[in-house]
Amino acid sequence: MKKNSPIIIILTMFISVIELKAQKNELFISKMTAVNPVSYTDVIFIGEKDTVLVSTYSGRISKIIKGKQKEKVISQLGDEIYLLSYNSTKKHIAASTLENGIVIVSEINGKVIRKLPLIQTWSLRMGYSGDSKLLFANDQRGNRFIWDATNNYSPVSLPPTFPEGIIYSIEKNVITLISAKKITKWDHKTQIAIQEIPNSVTRIVDIDSSNNILSIDFNVCKLYSSNENKELFTFKHPSWLRSAESIGGEDAARTYGIEIKDGYFEDTDYQMALTSAKFGRDKVFTSSIDRSIRIWDKYTGQLLMAITGHKGTVNKIKVSPDKLQLVSIDLKGGIQFTQI
Repeated sequence: MKKNSPIIIILTMFISVIELKAQKNELFISKMTAVNPVSYTDVIFIGEKDTVLVSTYSGRISKIIKGKQKEKVISQLGDEIYLLSYNSTKKHIAASTLENGIVIVSEINGKVIRKLPLIQTWSLRMGYSGDSKLLFANDQRGNRFIWDATNNYSPVSLPPTFPEGIIYSIEKNVITLISAKKITKWDHKTQIAIQEIPNSVTRIVDIDSSNNILSIDFNVCKLYSSNENKELFTFKHPSWLRSAESIGGEDAARTYGIEIKDGYFEDTDYQMALTSAKFGRDKVFTSSIDRSIRIWDKYTGQLLMAITGHKGTVNKIKVSPDKLQLVSIDLKGGIQFTQI
């Protein structure tokens, strides 16, 4: 059962090096389309629940509705896509690409509306403001951009006093920026920092409305309270949930003396790298290259349950705006909707 361990360790180390170098702006990645063109790279809700947009390395943007097997292709950009963001007011889709910067696509007809260039780099943090009036992006060279979506995506000048850090979000004219030492809330209208929160956390993946932070370090997710300036809980997948088919089925499992539950068994020899983490209303969700999602109690840190069924690495998870649904995608083109 341990014969695949060298492969798993090498893969995990490779992913960690890629992520570390990308965060330090030392790496320009080559095309990954040939690796698996059907791999989903991002997923976003475009309604309260049940309807999402997905992207692929091959440059496809599609709409998927829960319960319908066939996706509706909206556009084919011919460029690798890493991130999507949706403007519900204008029905625009912003796609972060490898070679064409940020590409704005019409959800209605799939046509390219604008291309916002990023010179010899790409963006792994991008999004519309809460009111859909602004679009922001951070490129891998440390540059920050804001465009006015109400004025044909004209650039918004950033003042010399604009705080350091990546732009994380824009809500109600307040821009949240994250640097190595602090989280800054910047009022876009008055151009004044209205709050500064000390920060010692790296690789932040989510922040909730109470300034709690989720960060990932290889196979550990930490929940950190900025207000209390302390770590509250750590989350680690306790095992690799392997399918019975991976060892020859349930008959083989009985031969090995392995207990099967719902088609899976726990291999406690492996606690694999995490790929994503998100806050829910009262829960925390973590995904992993072990192809599972774990659900944790946000206030006690207790493991509540596991979600299985993906055939490949679960690379992205998103929580619906109404906080009642989770969508997850994997690198083999799989997607699951889960009521939470």
